[in-house]
Amino acid sequence: MISVGMSIGAFLILIIIHWVYNWRNPRCNGKLPPGSMGWPLLGETIQFFTPNTTSDIAPFVKERMKRYGPIFRTSVVGRPVIVSTDPDLNYFIFQQEGQSFQSWYPDTFTEIFGRQNVGSLHGFMYKYLKNMVLNLFGSESLKKMLPEVEEVAKNKLKRWSGQTSVEMKEATANVS
Repeated sequence: MISVGMSIGAFLILIIIHWVYNWRNPRCNGKLPPGSMGWPLLGETIQFFTPNTTSDIAPFVKERMKRYGPIFRTSVVGRPVIVSTDPDLNYFIFQQEGQSFQSWYPDTFTEIFGRQNVGSLHGFMYKYLKNMVLNLFGSESLKKMLPEVEEVAKNKLKRWSGQTSVEMKEATANVS
């Protein structure tokens, strides 16, 4: 009786090991970039969502860039993903959106922002809206706006410096 129980236990352990191995090394028709898939089901979600206080690249991405390079695979929120931090490849991917590549956002993102948000659209409408948003908030337009923002901030600080006290909550809300 004990040998049957041990045989079943050993068989279950082998199945679990096989499942974990297949999770960490998914089959693919092509060559996958280097990376870790983390724990089954959980992946690297906990590491991805750990809080950080820097305005620089997230430590999760920075650490994997050091370890694997600018393109790596991981598993976040239960989905296997490939992350690219290479600007040239990202440009190519955005040009091929809907043809060779498909963008994906977590289901919770879609639930919060709705099914027809910019992130969940594909094809012509997606490209049109994405280009419009990038033109408004892209790095070039932000660089052009920076002198104006700086001038407004300087003027407000000059005005506040002449006052004996400033109610900061109200003052910062009225900056325009």
